[in-house]
Amino acid sequence: MNKEHIKEMLFTMQENIIREFKEKVEVTHGVVDIDEDDTHDPDDYSHQYESAELEQLMKVQLNKSKRCLDLLKSIDFSPKTSVESGAYVETNKFNFFIGFATVPFDVDGKHIVGISMDSPICPIMLGKKEGDKFSFSGVDYVIEKIN
Repeated sequence: MNKEHIKEMLFTMQENIIREFKEKVEVTHGVVDIDEDDTHDPDDYSHQYESAELEQLMKVQLNKSKRCLDLLKSIDFSPKTSVESGAYVETNKFNFFIGFATVPFDVDGKHIVGISMDSPICPIMLGKKEGDKFSFSGVDYVIEKIN
C-alpha cells in the first residue's frame, strides 16, 4: 500500500468538505442579506433570522473542517512498524488509517476507514505490531501489515 495515495485521498476529501461548507456559507449569506427597506412581509424577516442561524451553524462546521485539515497536516505519514498516529494497518477484518477519522474510502483497491486517536478502538491497537491480535466489540482482529 502506497501511503502517499492515502495521504492524497485524505487531503482531497478534507479540502472538498471545506469547499462545500464555504459554498453553503455563501449561499446562506445571500438569503440572509435581504433589503430591509424593500421588505414588509413578516415572513421575510422570519426567514432571514432562520437563515442567519443556519449561516452561523455552517460557519462553525467550516471552522471545524479547517481545524481538521490542520490536524491532518500535522500527521507524520512516514513508514511505521507499530500502530501509532499516521500508520496504515491491515487486519484480517478491516483496514485502518490511524490518527484521522473519516468515512470509509477506497485507495489502491483497499477499503480503509480513518480512526481518530480518541476512538474507542485506538487505545486497544496502539503499540501493536504485525502478527499481533486484539479484540474489539466481540470481533477478533489479526494485524497483517503495518505501514
